Amino acid sequence: MLEELIKYEFNNKRIIDEIKNLDDRLINLGDIYINYYVSMKLNKEFLYEEDGIKSLFDLDYLNNFKIRLVSNDFLSERIVKLHLDEIFDNNTRYYDYFKAIIGAYILDTLEIKDSFIDYLYNTDDSILLNIENDKNYYKHIYSWNKNKFKEAPKFTINIDNDKYVCNISLNDINDTFKASANTKYLAMINASQLAYKYLEDNNMLLKMEDIVGYPDIDKCVNQLQELFVKGFINEPQYKIAMKGSNNGIDIWKCRILIDGYKESFSSEDTSKKTAKRNAAFQMLKYIMEEK
Repeated sequence: MLEELIKYEFNNKRIIDEIKNLDDRLINLGDIYINYYVSMKLNKEFLYEEDGIKSLFDLDYLNNFKIRLVSNDFLSERIVKLHLDEIFDNNTRYYDYFKAIIGAYILDTLEIKDSFIDYLYNTDDSILLNIENDKNYYKHIYSWNKNKFKEAPKFTINIDNDKYVCNISLNDINDTFKASANTKYLAMINASQLAYKYLEDNNMLLKMEDIVGYPDIDKCVNQLQELFVKGFINEPQYKIAMKGSNNGIDIWKCRILIDGYKESFSSEDTSKKTAKRNAAFQMLKYIMEEK
């Protein structure tokens, strides 16, 4: 079952048991290669002078981004997304299973192929959908197509005169958006920028109400979270503390703040959940009016 899920058949079948037993040799080798792979990928795609790229993704940002991509939380998430959690027992060490798989692959194969690592990592989406930058137009276009049509935009990549050429098409739009760059990801971002400009010029960009509808007091906390996930707002910050008591009943106060908005809102209630909900509802109504 492991081989089916990772789409690789080991030559040495005994190594599968070593993966499941969390062999230290495999874990250490996988850890070393993962750090090399992520650094190589980010450096290759983003670290050179073109199109003002330094102002988009500077070295400090890329270093912090790399830390996220090699973190235990990220690797554990990949185990779950690949459904490998169904075959591994120790859920507190999912990240070590991921490293062990990489280490086992390196020992087992005569030729290390990025395509295998790309599959395990879901590299394109893991990088392009996690770059938090207003000029990451691929993320904007991905969200637009996903929200309207429940699927990712379609794109093709070709190489022409040592340049990567990306063609992106969106559902219900006849035009194809084409751009080139020295790397694959920059070509995708450049083509997405053309698509974004088309949507903007034709008043087709999604609005907040397209994403969440209108403020609903029973759903407002989730509505704010969805606006954050879709890139419309910064992450809501909730500050909850006990204000005191009334006739022996605790009174809770919740204050909500969102970077980029001047106003904050507070609510008090005997229930922390209700105080949070009411504060979130006030904030959601405010930002929907301010948009």
